[in-house]
Amino acid sequence: MKNKLAFWIITSVLSLFVIYALVSTVLMPVLTKNPLPKATQSAPEEKAKTGKTNKANKVNKAENNNSGDDDAIPDSLVSNSSKDARQKLFELRKKEALLHSRLTLANEDSMYLVLDFVSNTAILEMKGVRLHECRILDSDISNSIKMFHTDALLNWMAEPFNVKHVDATIPKISWVEKIAPKDSIEANKAMVEPAPTKLGDVYIVMDFNRNLRLVIAQNEKPDVEGKKLISAMRWKYSEIEIRKSIQSLTKFNREPAMPQISIVLPKSDATILYKALPVNLKLILRM
Repeated sequence: MKNKLAFWIITSVLSLFVIYALVSTVLMPVLTKNPLPKATQSAPEEKAKTGKTNKANKVNKAENNNSGDDDAIPDSLVSNSSKDARQKLFELRKKEALLHSRLTLANEDSMYLVLDFVSNTAILEMKGVRLHECRILDSDISNSIKMFHTDALLNWMAEPFNVKHVDATIPKISWVEKIAPKDSIEANKAMVEPAPTKLGDVYIVMDFNRNLRLVIAQNEKPDVEGKKLISAMRWKYSEIEIRKSIQSLTKFNREPAMPQISIVLPKSDATILYKALPVNLKLILRM
């Protein structure tokens, strides 16, 4: 009787320990908020300023701080304002961050991607001009982003995101190989134009700096070959997360899950965006 009681006590204690380890090291880091790395803001105008102008700016800032007509909103007023006023201020600051990012990329000679979740559109831009725009049919934003409604989100979105790694089920560049005929007789036999390449099913995974992952999927149902490629890519990234979870049980410390944004586009638009975007892609978010 005593042995049975000791056995059940030990089993219960070990079970509680395992459950605690699973929840604290595997589930909680995935389900709760994760830290959003802060962007380093650098306005284009500041790069061209000399030491004299910087010194002049410091003097002007000191004068403005001493002036009673300063337009800045005191922290006391912001903290004491109503909920609606704070929300309006937060939205204005988000809009300011968006305009700052667009201004930064408008000075560069490269295309960039704008994901606008307010109007549910994906926009391919260059120097502020819209080259291609498509509708986001469906989207999913992880809790690590949706739970933040403070300065942490503003600092995270303050500058464009730079791509670090890209995986896709379709090639970036496709071509048709055609062998030149040896003579006119062979040329006359090969008058039929080669068939266009098959438009493969689209599934794209992009990892950006500041701990962001963007997944682009097509709305159309894939064929048998495309389904295999998409399933293999999904399992590849799921396997990485499973491996991290298993390793966390031995170390009792799990790495924070990467915040993810998943969008669904028409197959043709997803293909256009992927093939048109530069290798060193930059991304702007509007949320």
